[in-house]
Amino acid sequence: MTEPGHGSDIAGGLATTARFDEAAGDGEGRWIIDGAKRWIGGASRADIIAVFARDVADSQVKVFLVPSESSGLSMDTMVGKAALRPMQNSVIRFEEVAAPESARLREMNSWRDVNRILRVMRSDVAWIATGLQAGALDAALAYVRKREQFGRSIGSCQLVQEKLARILGNLTASLGMVVQLSAQQDAGNYVDANSALAKMQTARMARESVSLAREVHGGNGILLENDAARFFADAEAVYSYEGTHEVIALIVGPALTGESAFV
Repeated sequence: MTEPGHGSDIAGGLATTARFDEAAGDGEGRWIIDGAKRWIGGASRADIIAVFARDVADSQVKVFLVPSESSGLSMDTMVGKAALRPMQNSVIRFEEVAAPESARLREMNSWRDVNRILRVMRSDVAWIATGLQAGALDAALAYVRKREQFGRSIGSCQLVQEKLARILGNLTASLGMVVQLSAQQDAGNYVDANSALAKMQTARMARESVSLAREVHGGNGILLENDAARFFADAEAVYSYEGTHEVIALIVGPALTGESAFV
């Protein structure tokens, strides 16, 4: 879905287009896709790519399953990432890439349909933000138990214990939120504002938790061997993806006030 020139404005600014050619495709017609995508995780290893494109006829978002070996499709793996390094992301370009009508997902016909996907994905990100905090706490505890200063373990220092307690508080609050959200969704209750709130709050708390974990490591907190730096970097990425903090807040806001603040 994500594009080189679009981020938070993707709902109204999706630039990749799909044009239906009724006369082609062995009688069923085919779609011609043009545009580009960016930050597409796992694309370089995928056989099929789900492409979100705006139908030039009705300006609605539609989704197509396109083989990665299609003529006119090219991609490059992005390099230089400081966070989320295990996942390879790609830039994908589409130049008159043809997809038959049978490759279109029939239940994806508008941005409202796309939102059904996003509310599930944001729930996943909330779990990731919670897991980052658990990992950061584990890393911090392992370090303070073995690190000694002034002849004693730093785990016995008051200010160190205060930071650890704050991490645990954030983690416990985040875990309670995501477990409750998943229970609601298991019961068939999917609410955009609930998913957005969970992502917003857990990502915000993760940012604080990983910073505290890095702090208790002192200068050693920037070494990858101690893990704190990895969680620190990943939390920054999680804070922004699947909706920035500010945009997510504007999804939660209307549920409280009944008024949209989007312009």
